[in-house]
Amino acid sequence: MSWNQQKVEDLKKLWNEGVATSRIGEQLGFTKNAVIGKAFRLGLERRQNSRKKTSHSQSVSSVTMYRESSSSGHSQIAPKREVTRRREKFSFKKSIVGTGSFKSCQWPIGDPLEEGFHYCGGQNIPTKPYCIEHYKKAYNVDEKYLDRLLDFLHEKN
Repeated sequence: MSWNQQKVEDLKKLWNEGVATSRIGEQLGFTKNAVIGKAFRLGLERRQNSRKKTSHSQSVSSVTMYRESSSSGHSQIAPKREVTRRREKFSFKKSIVGTGSFKSCQWPIGDPLEEGFHYCGGQNIPTKPYCIEHYKKAYNVDEKYLDRLLDFLHEKN
């Protein structure tokens, strides 16, 4: 089925009335995604997804806010807008990214959101982020491959 002028007009009317895209699709004989795509191509005003509507009071993990600050004594100049970032929802006990250096095993142990979270810290394989045991778990390698890898790395050093 293709879009004709009448269906386009019906789409615009229903879209402006706020009818759900799935309902518009049912009425016009198209899928929800076809309706959304056509509305986008027509340049219709973008609507917020009804499932993602949130009240302003709900917290978000990272929020960009603007703080208005006025210059002292300059009332005619528009106030500057400073970007302020806030972390509201999560506060990690320790970075879950690791240290970034491979001087010790970076295998995470425990839950990053709970006390006691840490990294293995054992002797890592040169140029690799994990110790031998955690490397085996992470990459599911067999002993022969690991032996060849270790021999190769020791020969390079």
